[in-house]
Amino acid sequence: MAQRIRLALLGLWLGAMSLFSFVVAPSAFAVLPTRQLAGDVVSRVLGWVEVLGLALGALLLVIWLLTRPQSRKRLHFEFIVLTLMTGSMAVSHFFVSARLRALRSRFGDGLSLLAADDPTRVTFDRLHQVSVWLMGFTLLAALALIIHLVRRDRSRGPRLEF
Repeated sequence: MAQRIRLALLGLWLGAMSLFSFVVAPSAFAVLPTRQLAGDVVSRVLGWVEVLGLALGALLLVIWLLTRPQSRKRLHFEFIVLTLMTGSMAVSHFFVSARLRALRSRFGDGLSLLAADDPTRVTFDRLHQVSVWLMGFTLLAALALIIHLVRRDRSRGPRLEF
């Protein structure tokens, strides 16, 4: 039962990140009339995805602690991946996104008008790239962990369930 709950929670996390990354963010910039407005929408949705990731990560770690298997190797792999995923969301939310929001609120639409070599623009672009990498890492880690858990469950052989 705990295995199914963990898989469902990981699936929810993966789905939220995928929807944000592949649908919401590109759509906002394609449809909304200004980059500032699109950035506001994306920033707000990203904040919710990050908070969801923090909550799900904490919940998954608690479930893991309560139901951890006896095998040390598997025990550590799942724990390490969940810790890295949750840590990635924490860094993204509390440091990277917070700094991006501060820059966007300070400069508004003027941020996109800054020269490419302007220090503020360079900082914004680097932070944005870090944000993309953190989300990408967490998305791929969730997918890898889901595959790992499903394969591990299948390797235990068929079970009779009533």
